[in-house]
Amino acid sequence: MAWTNVPLSRITFGLFAGSAPGATVSVAAADLLLFRYKLLARDTIVVDFRIGKAFFSPSNAAVSGITMTLDIPFSSVHFPALGSPSSFNDGGQSYSNDCVIALDPGGIPHAAGCVALLNDGTHKIILLIRKASGDNVNSVGVVGAFGQITFEVTRRKRLPLKRGKAGRTRRPSAGRR
Repeated sequence: MAWTNVPLSRITFGLFAGSAPGATVSVAAADLLLFRYKLLARDTIVVDFRIGKAFFSPSNAAVSGITMTLDIPFSSVHFPALGSPSSFNDGGQSYSNDCVIALDPGGIPHAAGCVALLNDGTHKIILLIRKASGDNVNSVGVVGAFGQITFEVTRRKRLPLKRGKAGRTRRPSAGRR
């Protein structure tokens, strides 16, 4: 199976619980360097991402993590026993993997990060990027990040097509009315 690119219009960026109230994050199209997924099996995908710059407003806001809600033709699997997503003890986070956070894009400082799938009861695919230490992600008003995560999915249900008898739609021929 080939990789499928995810355009910026299919990703909603946000801030995770515990971030400064009213703070926001924004990513420009030119700064979304890579965002794609690949179906590995009927129920498993891998997501590969590289964000050149994500800007925080205000630039000094405390940020516990960046969320990315994906609008792709899959849904996440919900595990009720994991609870709802929270910043306490990694609550409501299912699949995870390491990632790298550039603390000052273009500079030398980098931090060990984690990318996790949030356990969303509505089955949305919401990824979280945070520091592995749990510290504030923001130090200069902008960060970059790259990584990859593999997780279980289900396909979104599609509306059935209306079909005629025997599974096909019948068109009247020129001589029939």
